[in-house]
Amino acid sequence: MPKTFHAPYPFVPAGEVSLHTQAESTWHSLLADLRTARQLLLVENYIFEDGLAGDAIADALCAAAEAGVRVLLHIDSFGSNQMGANLSGRMIQAGVEVQLYNTFRIRPFFGLSPLGFGRTHRRIIVIDGRIAWTGGLAFGDPWWHERKPAPARDVMVRIDGPVAANFQGAFFRLWNNNRAGPNAVPQQAASAKPNQNEARLVPQYSHRPTWFRRCLLHHIHHAEKRVWLATAYFIPPARLRRALLAAVRRGVDVRLLLPGPVLHDHAGVRLASHRYYGALLRGGVTIMEYQPSFQHAKAALFDDDWSLIGSPNLDNWSLRWNHEIAVELRHREINQELADSFSADFQLSESIEPALWAKRPLRERLRERFFGLFDGLL
Repeated sequence: MPKTFHAPYPFVPAGEVSLHTQAESTWHSLLADLRTARQLLLVENYIFEDGLAGDAIADALCAAAEAGVRVLLHIDSFGSNQMGANLSGRMIQAGVEVQLYNTFRIRPFFGLSPLGFGRTHRRIIVIDGRIAWTGGLAFGDPWWHERKPAPARDVMVRIDGPVAANFQGAFFRLWNNNRAGPNAVPQQAASAKPNQNEARLVPQYSHRPTWFRRCLLHHIHHAEKRVWLATAYFIPPARLRRALLAAVRRGVDVRLLLPGPVLHDHAGVRLASHRYYGALLRGGVTIMEYQPSFQHAKAALFDDDWSLIGSPNLDNWSLRWNHEIAVELRHREINQELADSFSADFQLSESIEPALWAKRPLRERLRERFFGLFDGLL
């Protein structure tokens, strides 16, 4: 990969990076980090709701605020509509500054406001400007490590290094300009291939340049050995489908890790995604559906040293409407850890066989086409 692409943030030394793919260790490490905050604690999530997970996060935020830490909590008003007044009130009383992003509203005579479609789907945690977390974890009981039969499958990355300052800046741009979106960020010139153990923040802004999509396509176009993608919602635009098929023709091992039917929270989205399986399977893409629980991770690896981990899904909501965040890593050790995690998940997944898929019942095809009519909203 001779060059990278223009993006709002530069590559910086990655510092100490750790990958978290198991629910119990993820929650243990995250809650432990929250307890280390001394000055400033920033938390942003799409989902924050009542339950064991919500209580655990609220307890940590309240304890920090009561100890004199400035705590800012930014949650999406739509995604977090299951948060009760008692939970939010407890945090506000403890001194947590709570802001709801883009309160859903209706315009008289004109229907829904277009701004209602721009959500913050980001997962950002920044502790004292030095430690940052991102990934797909939500503050709801489907992600709680004691969930039975199994918590949602997710991936988080923790970075103790200079990129944390960029996460902090990204948080404040949306916090300070809630409805209009983040202020423009000067672009950095494209640089030579980054060194090993470097990281870059990749934002995706609602109604703004599609940085995450550009990053994803860039890596797919330049991959030489493998492209492994995990996503919870798969409604791929045409350019992404073409890029995956072109990679297969170059001899690249292209695999998709997608949700199976167990505990999926939007069955219609899963059915709509099935419309794209046939062409991808015929083109040589391997499709695996995870079986033990809901596959919610948003992660990608390319060849032996590049990884992309964050909050975006591969659907129109993430690639067009939502505010999203991801971190791009050139880090061989993290790439290998992520590859090991993918390989373990593949063993727990059902491989979609092209010949059997082509013979699926007409009833299934009709259901897929029906839900596919709503592709533009998924």
